[in-house]
Amino acid sequence: MSDSLSPFVAIQTDMPSREKVVIGVGWALVGAALRYALAGATVLALTRILQPEELGLVALTYVVLELVGHVATVGFHDALIQKQDLDESDLDTAFWSIVTVSGFFVLLVIVAAPVIAHEFGHYRLAPLMIVMALAAFVHALSIVPRALLTRRMDFRVPALVRVVGMILGGVCAVTLALLGAGPWSRVFQFVVLHVVSTVLIWRLVGWRPGWRVTRLSLRRLWRFAPSVSVFTVFVYVMHNADDQLVGYVLGPEQLGYYALAYSFMAWPVRDVIGSGQVVLYPVLARYQDDLSRFQEVYLEGLQLATLFAFPVLVVMIVAAPVFVPWLVGDRWSPAVLPMQVLAFGGIREVTMMLNGSVYRALGRPELHMMLSVASVVCYLVGFVVGLDYGIGGVAFFFVFVGFLLHGVSLWMVLSCLRLSFFGWARVLVVPLVLLGLVGLVGSVALYVVFGDFGVFVRLLLFGLVCVLVYVVSLIVLDPGVFVRLGGVLGGLVRLLVNDYAKSTS
Repeated sequence: MSDSLSPFVAIQTDMPSREKVVIGVGWALVGAALRYALAGATVLALTRILQPEELGLVALTYVVLELVGHVATVGFHDALIQKQDLDESDLDTAFWSIVTVSGFFVLLVIVAAPVIAHEFGHYRLAPLMIVMALAAFVHALSIVPRALLTRRMDFRVPALVRVVGMILGGVCAVTLALLGAGPWSRVFQFVVLHVVSTVLIWRLVGWRPGWRVTRLSLRRLWRFAPSVSVFTVFVYVMHNADDQLVGYVLGPEQLGYYALAYSFMAWPVRDVIGSGQVVLYPVLARYQDDLSRFQEVYLEGLQLATLFAFPVLVVMIVAAPVFVPWLVGDRWSPAVLPMQVLAFGGIREVTMMLNGSVYRALGRPELHMMLSVASVVCYLVGFVVGLDYGIGGVAFFFVFVGFLLHGVSLWMVLSCLRLSFFGWARVLVVPLVLLGLVGLVGSVALYVVFGDFGVFVRLLLFGLVCVLVYVVSLIVLDPGVFVRLGGVLGGLVRLLVNDYAKSTS
């Protein structure tokens, strides 16, 4: 065990420079794009090999992956980032707390898995859940090193490590699927991903845990972490209850369709914007005592997030009936309607994605927790009602409840920011105009102008028209955004050139 931190992971307490933030955002976005490309290629291959029921069984195990790997750890991860004055005892205390809590959940899964499998009527589910829990526990071991990298605004290492893990995991999954492993192919994709990622993170960061667990550190971490973790539990219920109810009531096959639809929506909302949120949180945490700068960073992040996600989501809504059967085959057509509904709900969700970072950065995670306690009841009622109408009904009520709760969520975050509604809405004007233009022109292009073309040519021309409308409209409405994006790309290029020069010197 090391007694001190290596220079590579020295605890950061200074304000991040704009260049460091820009480079961090760039690496986060590059990492998200690479992850999506790799995950998309893997899922595309597996949908051609596996049956919807087999992918539905795996979707039932995602609840375990989230419980052990995220819910049990996120409070400590965020506490390490939010606290201004960390010492090594805080790191050791966080690590052993994570091991204890995650280990407890693994044991809970091992005990409960046979009972859950019996209730669902699929006995193959129990071993799948147990192996997924163990994979998530391996991921939990990397949380403290990841938090140290986040404090340093170093998102390059996690991005590259994740990509390596996804490549190896994807190759493993497709190979096992071709050999007839069924749902195990997808489970072992996560096993390989988390083992490889954790080993590389530990190897590259250089930090090792000691035994300096102190009462002061326990009080500091456990004062902050439980509120974040309890909030995450309710978010976890909201994001997984639909899967579990669909799988239990409608069966794994319908869950397979629903999970595919959700994964398409989740890319621009949860994956890409979520990656940007990872960068934004440590920046906001440093500005927690400078409210005007805090507001500025939040609004800029909100506008960039919506400028990206709004057009992507409206393209999904418009093109889903054409591209889903073409991309994954006609047997997956039942996923089209849920995908369109969820993508529509994603437009609202994008505007709220940064709220959690605001609450945690200001040291007020209990506000998010209280909202989640009220929200989870509403979502559960919506899911139960929606089951009578199939997976399309579940998707509809998921989105409907989200819009009902939107006003309360918005009021809470604006109150914390001391920001007016008009100050918030102002940054959404351009993204909303772009959404309308891309949706309208894209619909006419896909279904009227190019309606008689072959599917591939039709989708290609549709995509080109949407990109052209987006770029031209953005140049007219907000040309300054290209300057900001140029700063991100320029920072990335400089970083890569410097790294290459150092490696060859």
